[in-house]
Amino acid sequence: MSDFIPYAVSVEDMMRARDERVHAQNEMLAAAASFPAPTALLSFGMNIPGAVKQTPLIRSGFLFGKERLTELLHREDYALLRTRELRRVSGDSWLCLIGAPPEAVKRLAVALEDSEPLARLFDIDVLNCEGQKLSREDFSLPPRRCLLCEEAAVICARSRAHSVEALFSRCDSLLREAFPLSASFFSALENHAALSLLDEVYAAPKPGLVDRIDSGAHADMKFEDFILSTAAITPFLREMAVTAYQSCFTLPASPDATRETDAALFSRLREIGKRAEREMYAATGGVNTHKGAVFTLGLLSAGAGLLYAKRGKLSAEAILDEVQNLVGDTLRQELADLKAGEVGEAHGEAVLHRDGTGGVRSAAAKGFPVLRSIALPLLRQYEAEERPAEASALNVLLHLILHVSDTNVLYRGGKDALLTLRADCRNILSHGGAFTPEGTDLLYELKETCKQRNISPGGAADLLSAALFLHRLEKTFR
Repeated sequence: MSDFIPYAVSVEDMMRARDERVHAQNEMLAAAASFPAPTALLSFGMNIPGAVKQTPLIRSGFLFGKERLTELLHREDYALLRTRELRRVSGDSWLCLIGAPPEAVKRLAVALEDSEPLARLFDIDVLNCEGQKLSREDFSLPPRRCLLCEEAAVICARSRAHSVEALFSRCDSLLREAFPLSASFFSALENHAALSLLDEVYAAPKPGLVDRIDSGAHADMKFEDFILSTAAITPFLREMAVTAYQSCFTLPASPDATRETDAALFSRLREIGKRAEREMYAATGGVNTHKGAVFTLGLLSAGAGLLYAKRGKLSAEAILDEVQNLVGDTLRQELADLKAGEVGEAHGEAVLHRDGTGGVRSAAAKGFPVLRSIALPLLRQYEAEERPAEASALNVLLHLILHVSDTNVLYRGGKDALLTLRADCRNILSHGGAFTPEGTDLLYELKETCKQRNISPGGAADLLSAALFLHRLEKTFR
């Protein structure tokens, strides 16, 4: 299954990247005239030998270095007049126009470069307002040391004392030691998705839904189908994260290269989702266990990939922001077109025409507001209170049913069924929900009632998986 495949830059790519960086530097230096002297231009990137200049590990190192530089500049009370970041497969660059003497900024940069092993990978240039680069020699400072020996790095480079492979391996080791999570980001994301889907189906008793006890209101499904389905679809969630992550970096670096549009990226993600659905049906013998989850968790995986590329850390709300920005316009237009057209075969389309409920498309277009306002705060609260994980998931599900116009329930039973189900859930929660014996007994009763009514809140179940997924991601990568 697809994983991050580093782009190997060519000499031409590097030359274009250098020209682009110089052009950006010149623009920043020209802007310096509008600010009071003195000013300095700082240019920061990662010094990585070889053809691979961009990986999640290298990106993490860059973001860390950028953060450390920003902290040091603020600590010295230097004004950051203008900043610009270039995200390229040929390597990241951060340019910062600083209201401070260039000599002082250079000394600060040298101190950082010599501060710790990881900082030896930092490439920090400081230019004065005439565009002249300050060197260590200007300050009678010793040259930077080689990564593999005590010789001056420039001497080893000129004599080719070490192989590119050995130098890159040393860089990789330093980065892995500093950022172990970045080395396994996509694998961890896939694992978190699988665990979240499994936690949802395992939790019992659930009203009308498949769980470890029985099949609920789904005569065509069994618990084992969800186990097989989870294994089938989660590699594709990983692929969506990888695809979104890679979309954040222009390749190759060139003046006219731009990141693909959100609509184009969404289209690519949908193609991956279709392949995931085919694998799901193959694994379950034609049973639709996780079609909704492929859509919801697929978008969240993509949002996580986008956010990790930009920040190197995650929060649930920021992931939801990425999703909303990515798909909001497209999905709102799709819903308008569907509402204006004829009723299709999909259950969601029937509900849209009959009840005016946009289902998961509408929720995604808004950045899944029920996850922000209900599910995630509850999960955080229950964890802080050290509540049992399974009971916490069940109570979150009950709250989701109260706040979601579940298209599965609406299709099977209409608005009256949804209102009745909500009243039952509200009553269970008033007795403590799954946290109390009384509430749990009522949950068992509702489970049987939903089977008799042929009611199943599958939309709420998908959102529960999504909330568990986001909660896991932000705890791991915050």
